[in-house]
Amino acid sequence: MISRTRVRITLAAALTLVAVLAATAFGATSPTQTREGYVAAVEPICKRNTKANEQILTGVRKKIKQGKLDVAAGQFTKAATAFGKAVNELRAVPQPVADATKLNKWLSYLDKETKMLREIGKALKNDQKTRAQSLSVQLTRNGNVANNQVLGFEFDYCLIDSSRFS
Repeated sequence: MISRTRVRITLAAALTLVAVLAATAFGATSPTQTREGYVAAVEPICKRNTKANEQILTGVRKKIKQGKLDVAAGQFTKAATAFGKAVNELRAVPQPVADATKLNKWLSYLDKETKMLREIGKALKNDQKTRAQSLSVQLTRNGNVANNQVLGFEFDYCLIDSSRFS
C-alpha cells in the first residue's frame, strides 16, 4: 500500500515539473534576471535579426514599384521566417519577474509583426499591391505599439525601425 506522504510527494514533484515546463514554454521568468541583464541577452539576437532582415529586404520597395511582386513577395516571406525565428529566441531568454507582463505583451506584438510580414508576402504573390500597402501601414503601426511597450528598456536593435528596411 502506498502511503499518503509518498502520494503527496509524488504529486508535488509532478506539479513542480509541470510548472517548470510551462514557464519554459510561455516565457520563463527569473527572480535573479535584471532588466540590464535581459537587455544584454536580447540585443545580440535583435542585432543579428535586424542585420539579416536589412539584407533580405534590400531594394524591396524598388522591386514593388517596378512590378516585380513575386520577387518582393519572396523577400517578405524570407524576412517573416527570420523574424519569427528571432522572436522564438527572444521568448527563450529568462525575463525579470517585474517586467514579465510587459515583455510578454511586447513579444505578442512581435508575433503580429511576423504574421503581417508573411501576409504582405502572400498579398504581393497574389498581385494584391493595395492590400500589401495596407498591411505595411498596419505593420508600421504595430511596430510603434510594440516599441512603446519597452521604451524603458533602452533597446537599440530590439526597437522596430521600419526605415532600416528599405
